[in-house]
Amino acid sequence: MILLSEYTTWSFWLHLLVLGYLIGEAVRKWRTPWAKATLAVYGTVAFWYTGDFVLSRPTDYRMFEVGVVTFSFLQVTFFLLTFRFLVVPLTRYLCAKPLQDSRNFLSAAGGAPFVEFPPRLLRFILPVLILVWISIFLVGVKTSPQNWPALIWPPLHPKKVGMYPLTGLGGGASFIFNSLAYIHVLVCALFGVIAVVARGPIRWIAMGMICVTWPYFLYDAIRSKMLALILPGLTAFLLLGKRSAQMRITVMVVMALGVTAWFTRVMIYRSNAGNLMSFNESSIPKGVAAEDMEAVANANQQKLRDSRMGLDMLKELCWINTFIESGRYNPSWGARYFAELVNPIPRSLWPGKPMLGIDYAIARGFGGSRREDGAFATVATGMIGQGCVNFGRFLGVPAAAVLFAFWAAFLSRLWCQRIFSPMRLALFLVGMGLTLNTGRDFTLLVLFPFLFGYLATRVYELVTGIRPGKAASRIIDNPSQIK
Repeated sequence: MILLSEYTTWSFWLHLLVLGYLIGEAVRKWRTPWAKATLAVYGTVAFWYTGDFVLSRPTDYRMFEVGVVTFSFLQVTFFLLTFRFLVVPLTRYLCAKPLQDSRNFLSAAGGAPFVEFPPRLLRFILPVLILVWISIFLVGVKTSPQNWPALIWPPLHPKKVGMYPLTGLGGGASFIFNSLAYIHVLVCALFGVIAVVARGPIRWIAMGMICVTWPYFLYDAIRSKMLALILPGLTAFLLLGKRSAQMRITVMVVMALGVTAWFTRVMIYRSNAGNLMSFNESSIPKGVAAEDMEAVANANQQKLRDSRMGLDMLKELCWINTFIESGRYNPSWGARYFAELVNPIPRSLWPGKPMLGIDYAIARGFGGSRREDGAFATVATGMIGQGCVNFGRFLGVPAAAVLFAFWAAFLSRLWCQRIFSPMRLALFLVGMGLTLNTGRDFTLLVLFPFLFGYLATRVYELVTGIRPGKAASRIIDNPSQIK
């Protein structure tokens, strides 16, 4: 840990003080519409920035000047304060009508409780989700006919078997397969939500689907998909129902420890071509003599002990500040945000569509590749660093805060609409689960499952005629409809 090094500057303690105060304020005002989504953003900052610094070694920051680290923590503090200043009025504006409808509804109902997820709706949604997953699975069987059992249990094959063919730049039919990938994440995440909120046979079927579908993601090297899978259900467990505070805290701590331990394995897997299971012969390189296998296994175990969670967003913010100050990188003045915005357009329709993050990856030292994009890999800039690569070290921080304030306010609106629309509540849970992933970059590559869920919700509301505003008016005008 780095807490007692020369890099623990006064700005670190300042950001910690501000973060602690803001979290305490949100907890005290838990029943306000903005508190829950705002806490998710505070937790995202704490995870990717505070956690990165606290869990790092002093040697990890020796490539930076102390002043760069000091300035980076000032940026984090400025982001938190700007976000807090913006999120409350934005939430009040977006939630004004849903809150008024809710008050009128409760007045008409005499304060009667409501069912968050009606059993009838769950009995309809679960078979639909299963059919969608079966359709995606059949695509995987068609793509990998020889290795399809590994789509259910990945350790059956020494290499990860993909459910759908994907290419780096998204040419040809990749748009369709990428869409399937995001729908796949959404469907499997909703199995977790249903397992938490349902009762009886519906819950057991959802749990069975979790056992069948989740290993595909858990035995992978992409941590963001694992979080997108787990967090919506965990959010439902923490926010819904009548469980005791002790039970919620216990489950949250156990889940955090389990995810931390598993992600440590993922970091090892990224540097070894082995299996995410315990180290065995499959993780030993070919050609190693039998008497040397124990030494190799011990080396792998040492890597396991020395590995970090790969948070690194504070370090990336330090790199961004260093590069901009030295002139090695020039802000794109909104071009990268524009590239994120137009990302849903298939490259087959727009061959010259801007590529995401290639300029920063090249500045970071990953250029020179023979690939079409010219870089070996892209690098996540972080939620605050993303604003800085767009608008510079000073204007970029409030730009990122504005973006996250709108996101938190929109999630709060979905929460306020939950009385009249369980589908909106499900969207809220998915969005809350994805918020942690936006700490690496606020991008549709993270939010596509939410976007597809939103489109599906709007189609459902259009077909059934059940929209939050209309449902509120109908119930208020005819209180006898209240069950």
